Amino acid sequence: MKRLFALILAVLMICALFAGCGKSTVKATVDSKYDDGFAKEYADKTTTDDSGSITYEFTGDKYDEYVYDHKNNVANTIKEDVVANHSAEFGQYVYINTDSNSVIIGLNPGEYEESYAKAEAPAYAEKGFVYFQNLEKPVSSIKVVYCNANDQSEVYGSFEFSAE
Repeated sequence: MKRLFALILAVLMICALFAGCGKSTVKATVDSKYDDGFAKEYADKTTTDDSGSITYEFTGDKYDEYVYDHKNNVANTIKEDVVANHSAEFGQYVYINTDSNSVIIGLNPGEYEESYAKAEAPAYAEKGFVYFQNLEKPVSSIKVVYCNANDQSEVYGSFEFSAE
């Protein structure tokens, strides 16, 4: 009787072990307008529907790796645009804040001018949507925030945009 009970427990433990080892799958469906192809290197499977939207399927930690790398890639692209519009000395950083759904542009005091910020923000938002629309749960409303690079609570200008 004890052996039978021990055998049943052993089988249950092995089943529990295999059940816990399953890979989770994450799917992200992206409108073709916002697909930059960055996810292809990370996805295990890619499908395209009749409307042109692409669904990427990730397993394991590949989705987390993709999100991290894509966020940095898009932020660097926006930073290159900021430098091209101004100079290499302009501002200190660009990063994407997923908690506030924002593209943050950190400027030095005295660099902000509303006229250029208002003119440039839509282009930065479009590039930001390339990241935010490629998530498992896409974000359709983001902000482009110009702030003091040393004190982000000092916001010089904030512009809100919606995806099409």
